Amino acid sequence: MSVDELLDEVSAIEAIYPDSVQKEAPQIYTFTIPNHKSIKLQINFPTSYPDESPELLMLVNKDNWKYTDTTYLEKIVNSAISNTFVSGQVLMYELLTQLSELLDGYLEERVRVNEEEPATEEQEKTPPPQTQPPVSEIEEVKDVTADWVKSDVISDRRSSFIAYARVVESLEEASMHIEELLQDKRVSKAAHNISSWRINTKENKRYQDCDDDGETAAGGRLLHLLQMMDVWNVVVVVSRYFGGIHLGPDRFKHINTAARDAITKGGFLLEKPKETGKPRKK
Repeated sequence: MSVDELLDEVSAIEAIYPDSVQKEAPQIYTFTIPNHKSIKLQINFPTSYPDESPELLMLVNKDNWKYTDTTYLEKIVNSAISNTFVSGQVLMYELLTQLSELLDGYLEERVRVNEEEPATEEQEKTPPPQTQPPVSEIEEVKDVTADWVKSDVISDRRSSFIAYARVVESLEEASMHIEELLQDKRVSKAAHNISSWRINTKENKRYQDCDDDGETAAGGRLLHLLQMMDVWNVVVVVSRYFGGIHLGPDRFKHINTAARDAITKGGFLLEKPKETGKPRKK
């Protein structure tokens, strides 16, 4: 990865999570975990990133009362990096949002444990013991985007775009999956979630439609892209995070580029039959 590409990834994260990134040195950045501002990660990116995995240099815990076991949190982060890393693909957006959900589960478990064990008068005067929930329970935090194919994040003038795509077999299934996706904390924070779908049922009934979600004409352009790519039984949602600068027509280009990336990665393109060459008669 070139330096410019790493800067693009960092810029995209800053657009989605403002004031969450601080550059410490070339290839070294400190990231604040979304919704958990007391936890910061100092990450070193090798010059061959994303072909080579980034490395956690330090985890900074500024609230030991709330997050009682820093060593355990470091194990969670290293495990998440290992599970998220795919050679050739950037991972910080996915890593930060996954860690945010894991820490949500960590805090919920601590609250539950404290409620089940009322503190005595002596215990109330001293900090609670360091507790750590079972890893299995932390990993049960559901990621509603897990079954969607995701595009790379596109960043332009502090706005960011990311597309989600998945297979559907009916109109009801498409509506259900879109509704579920919009409940995700990251997706719900987007300024617009443009969606489109094309469905060819087993009864040979065809449905195709779109939703602008306030981004005028974006849904129609997204549907046109699906038609041009000749994809069926797929639903696509493109989340746009507005950075305060109007992009003009460029926003439509980024929406379609992200959607095309997700469709291609998901292998939703139908292979056209190869033409068999016949010798021409003279």
